[in-house]
Amino acid sequence: MLKRALFFSTPLCLSLRNNQMIVHTREAPDMQKRIPIEDIGFVVLEHQQTSGPV
Repeated sequence: MLKRALFFSTPLCLSLRNNQMIVHTREAPDMQKRIPIEDIGFVVLEHQQTSGPV
């Protein structure tokens, strides 16, 4: 199966919940994008202000 490559070049907040990656901005936390973990091949974080799970 083909996996997705995710490229983030803007400041975002990334989190994990229920086997899904949640992506949202600090300005609009209500507008979220959910991506199933099993669909992700790799993630590229280009912006220094992108935060994620530790």
